[in-house]
Amino acid sequence: MRPAIVPYRSQAPFCGVRWHLPEVTAPRVRRALDRALAADAQSPAGPRAKLFVHGRPVAPAEAPRVGRAVTGAAHDMFAWGSAVQTHDRTLFRALVTGLEPWFATRGLPQGRVEAEVFFGRYRATPGGIHREACSNLHLVVEGEKAMDFWAGEAWPPPGTAVREDRDPQSGAQEQYLSGLIPRDHRERAESLTAVRGGGFAWEAGTWHVGRSADGPSLALNVAAYGRGPACQGPVLRSWADRFAGEVPGDWLRDYRRHLSSDCSVGDLLATLSGLGMRPPRPGGTGGQPTGLAQLEAPVLWHGDGRVLRIAALGGWVQVPDRTGLRDWLAEVLRCPGAGVEVPADCRSVAGWLRGQGALTVRRQA
Repeated sequence: MRPAIVPYRSQAPFCGVRWHLPEVTAPRVRRALDRALAADAQSPAGPRAKLFVHGRPVAPAEAPRVGRAVTGAAHDMFAWGSAVQTHDRTLFRALVTGLEPWFATRGLPQGRVEAEVFFGRYRATPGGIHREACSNLHLVVEGEKAMDFWAGEAWPPPGTAVREDRDPQSGAQEQYLSGLIPRDHRERAESLTAVRGGGFAWEAGTWHVGRSADGPSLALNVAAYGRGPACQGPVLRSWADRFAGEVPGDWLRDYRRHLSSDCSVGDLLATLSGLGMRPPRPGGTGGQPTGLAQLEAPVLWHGDGRVLRIAALGGWVQVPDRTGLRDWLAEVLRCPGAGVEVPADCRSVAGWLRGQGALTVRRQA
């Protein structure tokens, strides 16, 4: 199976990417943004969505649905929503499945991971040239988008005022060069352009600004946060070549230290199974299915001889530790494209995995 996300034109600290995630469609991503805007309008917590029309912020509660807003402000409209993966289980599963090999190779950050949507027709991201304490993977879903990057010791220009800010959720540092007009400094930037199936990746601490190239653009961004200043933080790579299967105890201890977490083993596995992203609400119950099982997302487990903790797509379950169950999980993982029969004593776990959306079961012919 070919990787879902592949970098090209690599030039640290940024590069272009190509991606193939069939379930990440423009209608699905727009719906997730609409839900993020609606949820933000009803929440007393910090802002998780923003809408600008003609450069002025519009409260989400006063805004029409984004799909209609772009018609009335086609030449100057920008919408952003964060944690959009919490509003659509299919989108969440598609991201976990597609990002798992990406993070297995590059490593998980110390902080949270969130999926964001950028939509609109705009000359520059509001706030202008900026950088954050998160690495970014930016997938263009619709339209055409350009990203300008500035790197090197000669940037920013001497005497440039730097505005400090903080991410409202993590407290991670953000910095803005609000006094600079991006187009006046584009000749000093490296500019990349992408359409659907393409995108960009850049390390934490990289100065950048986005813009729609020729008409409205829609992009899905995965922000992986570190801690402290706007620079690359420590990352933790997989114990093998993937974040899937049985998790070794020593690696799990390293993961706990990496996150500075005191949560349970089950919660650690659940966090890892969502790659640090907050999951949507739990799925439905899966019953006790019979037939041939096929994985739709990575599954993790860790046992101590007494209990076996199994995690998938941000959730976890605890069952008695049995060799037969471990063997069945390993077989399903080894054969992702082929059906593996569900034994009678594994049906409750198969039902839980199906309820999570991590497993499908079809009847035998």
